[in-house]
Amino acid sequence: MTLGLELGVTAAGAWAATLIAAAGGRWPIGLRVCSWLSAAGGVLAAASGVAVIASGRVGTLTLERGVAGSLVLRTTPLAAVFMVAVGLVAVAIGMYAPRYHLPSPGTSAYQAAYTVALVASLGVLLAGSVTTFLVAWETMTIAGYLMILRHPGQAAAVRGGYLFLALGEVGFMLVLGALGVLAASTGTLSFAEIAVRVHSVPAGYQDLVFVLALAGFGFKAGIVPFHIWLPEAHPVAPADGSGFLSGVVTKLGVYGFMLVAFELLPRGPVWWGLLALALGSLSAVLGVLYSLMERDWKRFLAFSTIENIGIVVIALGASLTFFESGLKALGALLLIAGLYQVLNHAAYKTLLFLAVGVVEHAAGTRDMDRLGGLARRLPRTTVLMLVGSLGIAALPPLNGFVSEWLIFQGLFQGFRIGSHLTAVLLVVAAAVLALTGGLAVGAFARSFGIPLLGMPRGAGAAAATEQRQPWLGGALLAGACIFLALGAPLVLGGLSRVAGEISGEHLGSLLLVPGLTIIPAHVAFSSLAPTWLAVCLVAMLAVPLAISRVGRGREAARVGPVWAGGMLRFRARMQYSATTFANPVRVTFDRLYRPTVEVARASDDPAGQSGPVHYGFRVTPVFERGLYQPAARLLSRIGTAANRLQSGNVNTYLLYVFVAILIAYGAALL
Repeated sequence: MTLGLELGVTAAGAWAATLIAAAGGRWPIGLRVCSWLSAAGGVLAAASGVAVIASGRVGTLTLERGVAGSLVLRTTPLAAVFMVAVGLVAVAIGMYAPRYHLPSPGTSAYQAAYTVALVASLGVLLAGSVTTFLVAWETMTIAGYLMILRHPGQAAAVRGGYLFLALGEVGFMLVLGALGVLAASTGTLSFAEIAVRVHSVPAGYQDLVFVLALAGFGFKAGIVPFHIWLPEAHPVAPADGSGFLSGVVTKLGVYGFMLVAFELLPRGPVWWGLLALALGSLSAVLGVLYSLMERDWKRFLAFSTIENIGIVVIALGASLTFFESGLKALGALLLIAGLYQVLNHAAYKTLLFLAVGVVEHAAGTRDMDRLGGLARRLPRTTVLMLVGSLGIAALPPLNGFVSEWLIFQGLFQGFRIGSHLTAVLLVVAAAVLALTGGLAVGAFARSFGIPLLGMPRGAGAAAATEQRQPWLGGALLAGACIFLALGAPLVLGGLSRVAGEISGEHLGSLLLVPGLTIIPAHVAFSSLAPTWLAVCLVAMLAVPLAISRVGRGREAARVGPVWAGGMLRFRARMQYSATTFANPVRVTFDRLYRPTVEVARASDDPAGQSGPVHYGFRVTPVFERGLYQPAARLLSRIGTAANRLQSGNVNTYLLYVFVAILIAYGAALL
């Protein structure tokens, strides 16, 4: 065993110990011990990932053969990147949970489910065979379902858990089909041996495996149109559970797709990459558009996760396209950018979910239109939210800017591909990504400014306090975001080694040059020094602060009312709300949204004294409206028709048996 595999197995052991400690979650000391052990397991998992990335070695451990075959564990550079993400999220949640959860039997059960999900997630990443992978994958799904059902008495929790489980099982069947075809065609269950023998698999079977893997893992990753569980499950799960779903579970969907597309399958036709590119583009733009229509902060973040997973899939689809077109350097560049985006999203999206959990605890609501003025009442949470918002909006100098810059630079070099059609499609993907980025800036300006700035819009926001609220876990993730930005050359050096092990293309000086500078695979194209960019931006901020301090007079400051168009008294209800902020986007994309508008008046007095007017609208996403709702109605009609077969008459059932025997006999004769 290598050091990475030893640490990975140790992390699994620590989380298994946490499962035992979870029984004490009904008492404060038990909850703290459980959380500390969970965080310790996260440290070991992250250390395992870093060790594998640094060494580049693959470790394998085969345990005793059982009924379902050998338990094969292995560490690979690709899995190591995701182990770092899982470990980081686990440490942050372990620091967050003791102050977020109240000790109770329900908390104890939830902590047990969470620990099982962590162990299963690590099992997915350490799996070295089809059997081990599928068992860990299904265990993770069931444990995630139990986490979502933290409050089983709520109808919304039941619906969110049902969608997660039902769509997860559909995805599992597709994944089972993909891995089953590979195992049957190569005659082995070992991933390492499948990768060696896969060249003997017919091209048609390889195409089938790719499509099944993209769809099957897409259900877990949240790729459109397999995404509808995210906005239903995230709001009903606890804040740390939502962070786990977004920061870990969706990433494992990405990992599963990369395992098949980049490690198990050989290079295929160009349409593989273009299909992933199309689904990623669709996910990115629809995710951010629907996020702008949400007032519930966690539903907003759920749609934002769809957008960010779309950005990852854009990078991976473009990477496959370049590899399949013979441009290995650009393929490796986009692969690195996609992995970098995975780490970034795990950090800032989990941070945002944990921060929203603090807001919900303090103010009693997640409705943006009922919040406001929280910056003064929750200063530490506001700073953490600012870091996460800047990162996810891809604004310099934070980490999201660097990864998205790399993706843009790769897409812009589509002109190097010989096919004009493929080059145009890459440019279209870049345009979609640009639209997504612009909308994302507006979306997170809205989600930060409306609830945190201005005046309180409700009693809960006015009474909010940060005392005894969890913030250390969020602070760790904010520090990770800053490190991933300032230390981008170091991070990219590690990811370059990972991409080299996966693809055989080591960029080296085609990615990093002296002076902490990044170049996108071609020296004469462009360059960026993210570390120095951050230093310059901080220095530029110091200039107006210095001018303000030097130019400040010695007279006492005078406090006066803010100018508000001549009004004597500015009221909280006169502020922009989340709904009004997003209204221009709603009007522009009205044909996509097709909102159901509701206007309620206190009275219909013709003299105009109608009293307060309440305006609201509801948006049903296009795939839910056009795909899932018709499918649900069809299944309901089929179920109703099938009920007629259950007549309760024994003679009828005997007739069914007789007919089945005749059919079986006829089939045997044929």
